[in-house]
Amino acid sequence: MVDKIIQSIQQHSIPLTNFKDDLDPLISAITNQKYILLGESSHGTSEFYQIRAEITKRLILEKDFTFIAVEGDWPACQQVNSYIKGYSNEYKNALDVLASFKRWPTWMWANEELIDLIEWLKEFNQEKPNEKKVGFYGIDIYSLWESMDEILKYLEKRNSLNLEVARKAFACFEPFHREAEKYALSSAFYQEGCHEEVTRLLMEIIANKHVYQDSRESSLNVEVNALITANAENYY
Repeated sequence: MVDKIIQSIQQHSIPLTNFKDDLDPLISAITNQKYILLGESSHGTSEFYQIRAEITKRLILEKDFTFIAVEGDWPACQQVNSYIKGYSNEYKNALDVLASFKRWPTWMWANEELIDLIEWLKEFNQEKPNEKKVGFYGIDIYSLWESMDEILKYLEKRNSLNLEVARKAFACFEPFHREAEKYALSSAFYQEGCHEEVTRLLMEIIANKHVYQDSRESSLNVEVNALITANAENYY
């Protein structure tokens, strides 16, 4: 059995000694696929981040991919997205941007390997029109309080009609002091939850998302944060 496994590895594996040539068979095998999933066998291994970054660059350059979705929180990843697309001058460099990742495990994305990719993406986007710029987005649903913070901050800035609904939703969670475990116990054993509040907030924002349309993805940002708030509440 072991011999067969070794033979199979020898037959099908491709050694990676340099990224320029050894990735060619993989990139060539990608034709008209709409989505490419890049996994890893362990979180935080430097080599995996490096290889994944090189594959990502080639998919952008040679296959015209424009959307990177990662296992990370939307609010923090949106800061990266804003930086590489030039929407904000808040951060001087990628290292500053990565300070946005504050929820555990920060090292998943706030690491040295990602710095090079972020700066590469920013440079790549500089001469592109908005619709052609590569984006960087988080698809996790755990950032309950962080997403509510973003919603409130944006709606307060706009003095939006949805602001009062958002404040009521936020106030419902205040007794739990940003501790998901406390909210989970309360909703499970005492039937004290905020489901109605976050559902109403999501519905109101979706109904009025056209109001937030601009060239900096504000409508998408506030809508996804509302969606995450609702889904995170359900999860916890």
